[in-house]
Amino acid sequence: MAFSRPGAPAPTMSANTTGTTAARMTAMQQRAAQSNALQAASPAKPVEITSADGQHMTVSFSDVRNFICQKATDAECKIFLETCKQYRLNPFTKEAYLIHYDNNSEDTPSTIVLGKNCYLQMAERHPSYDGFEAGIIVFDKDAGVMDKREGSIVYEGEELLGGWAKVYRKDRTRPSYEEVKLSEYDTGKSLWKGKKATMIRKVALVHALREAFPSTFGSLYDESEVHVDAESTAVELDDAGRAPAPRWTRIKEATEQADALTVEDSDDTADDPFAGGDES
Repeated sequence: MAFSRPGAPAPTMSANTTGTTAARMTAMQQRAAQSNALQAASPAKPVEITSADGQHMTVSFSDVRNFICQKATDAECKIFLETCKQYRLNPFTKEAYLIHYDNNSEDTPSTIVLGKNCYLQMAERHPSYDGFEAGIIVFDKDAGVMDKREGSIVYEGEELLGGWAKVYRKDRTRPSYEEVKLSEYDTGKSLWKGKKATMIRKVALVHALREAFPSTFGSLYDESEVHVDAESTAVELDDAGRAPAPRWTRIKEATEQADALTVEDSDDTADDPFAGGDES
């Protein structure tokens, strides 16, 4: 690659160099087109997953779109299922979610989000994990002092500022420490509405776990970190493994069934305690 001095004329290419460059670009474009064609022609193979509790399942890309994330691309389905396989997560029991944030844009990438307590469960399976400490940061308005305490209780007269956490590894001399600010994560929705201290403590713990185990948690998010209710994006399955009908469909079917019922009139009201409503 040629470089020019400031103020010097730009270097020029010879006809041979230009022709060679054009030929290389054409060849690269042809190879890219062939690669895309092969990828489009290749089947989307289901992924076999064995969860941490021993359940074995085979999940297809269609299953992901039907039950987990409707707008997921083939690549996102593949990455999501391989992540579930690697970390032994069951996507149908809210251990992992694939969330598409922008419903108005097909180009917005989906995000893999872990369900409740998955971070700790996965950390406990790591041979180097050696426990944690976590709590909240509050400001005592009467005393005018800031306090860091374990747990997640906020007393009257205190203002919740954030959370903190330490994660220990057996192969390290110092713990991974993290502090997070409440205002950066509080959405005022879902669990954040009534359990701010619990949620901000968990955010701090997740951050500390991610720093302690970057190769394990580097590309994953916890539901306490996202700005949507993860559970509201999931679809519950019935005992037969099928997704329930939409709410309006269930209401329509129930109405039709009620209209189809026939009530036979009977003159025998001796056993009906509500017959003859005028009598006391």
